[in-house]
Amino acid sequence: MIFVDRSKVTEPSILSTPTGRGKRETADAIAHYLIPNQTVPFDFKVYRESEVKNALISLFKGKCAYCESTFLHVYSGDVEHFRPKGQIEEVNPPKKPGYFWLAADWNNLLLSCRNCNQKLSHQIFNSADKRTMGKMNQFPLSDLKRYIRVHNNANGINDEEQYRLLINPCIDDPEEHLEYGDQGVIKAKKDETGIASEKGSTSINVFVLQRIPLVQSREKLLIDIEAQIQRVKEAISNYDSHIGSPDSITKFYFEKILKRELERLHHFLKPEQQYVGMAKQVIGEFLKVNFGISI
Repeated sequence: MIFVDRSKVTEPSILSTPTGRGKRETADAIAHYLIPNQTVPFDFKVYRESEVKNALISLFKGKCAYCESTFLHVYSGDVEHFRPKGQIEEVNPPKKPGYFWLAADWNNLLLSCRNCNQKLSHQIFNSADKRTMGKMNQFPLSDLKRYIRVHNNANGINDEEQYRLLINPCIDDPEEHLEYGDQGVIKAKKDETGIASEKGSTSINVFVLQRIPLVQSREKLLIDIEAQIQRVKEAISNYDSHIGSPDSITKFYFEKILKRELERLHHFLKPEQQYVGMAKQVIGEFLKVNFGISI
């Protein structure tokens, strides 16, 4: 998972226009749930519009906001509500409705693959049994009494933000909460005192970031990155051995090779590539040690 700057993509007009469908639907949903003892779910439609989906695809570079996998070649993707619109799984009854007034809120919408968002059967790394997991209506807080259940709270959702236990990649810096180990394994990052990030560990579980096919896919990329790092090391060694050579042609040749291999290494850091969060950690450590560069 990586930080994604939401301001890089313009909010779809269908959501932002004061008299547009998004605002009208939100007003209708609020009126719907103001009816006493309302049990009929509201039919939300605007978030499904192609204008919204296309904007999210552009914002997240065609990758899942949570696991950073590309998937558009096999699946159109889910428009995921970070704060669930229909119900909130963790609260005591009534669980319904959820954050219905945010169903057409641009800041509450992300692009997700089905494996992170939907309830599916998964086998988890280092676990023999399959479990049904996926975000769906989960939205855990560290204090279950802090949920905002009304649309007109004076401070909006800000009153519950400090209790939120899921990483929002458009608000939080995932690097502060997640780190990567051998075999493509993801884990909660520890602070200076050795305490693992609760937001990191909760996000790993809710978004199912340790499902075996995902770990294997990250491991495959990790192998490619490490192989490219080795090529850069060899290029550094060759360049260093000729840096004082009077043969300018040979020196230029090895300098060109070094630049080429470094460019290939930087390719893994492009935002549209898969698992940039992991790549940034691994490549960042290498560049810092060998070049004094921080990324």
